[in-house]
Amino acid sequence: FAGAPYISARGLGLKTYAGYAYREVDVDVHKGELVAVRGRNGSGKTALLLTLAGRMKQTEGTLNVGEFELPRQGLGLFSGLNDLQDSLTAAYALGAEFELYGRKPRREAVTDYLRQWQLGDVANVRVKDLTSQKLAQLGIALAFVGEPDAVVVDDVESQLTMSQSEALVDLLLDAARTRNVAVVVGVVERDLAAMADA
Repeated sequence: FAGAPYISARGLGLKTYAGYAYREVDVDVHKGELVAVRGRNGSGKTALLLTLAGRMKQTEGTLNVGEFELPRQGLGLFSGLNDLQDSLTAAYALGAEFELYGRKPRREAVTDYLRQWQLGDVANVRVKDLTSQKLAQLGIALAFVGEPDAVVVDDVESQLTMSQSEALVDLLLDAARTRNVAVVVGVVERDLAAMADA
């Protein structure tokens, strides 16, 4: 990946009253690239991802994201941070996200977008009735609505089989390439990390 990275972190650390959530982290992510952040649960991975997404402030090191301090960027689903309303259908949740960006899409446009993310079959399914895999896919699709320059996704393994998690990483790899977006994904399994560009 040539040129300057879109996300660049040097010596990133987050010190809390209980010690370090993470420390001395160097990360470079170019547009069109998928970078995996790997660590066991409780290792500070989510805190690091939230910092890279501009939702949590580091206490040490430098973080540059594009030429912005807080860039226009997508945020995949983070449990407890941006959960979807259970009673909404997938299509309604997506339509509402489009409207946040000042677009009033027709029903066909919403359905077409859902199809691009392999969600055409669940357009009329309520969020609470979606499988874990489809919910994760919907979260990713929502993160890309605003045509972001960077997307950060955590928990691609939560309540999923290894093959379902691999399918999500594949989806993110494809989206990074075709939409020219810098993507960071948090993983636990080594095999999933191995699928990433770095």
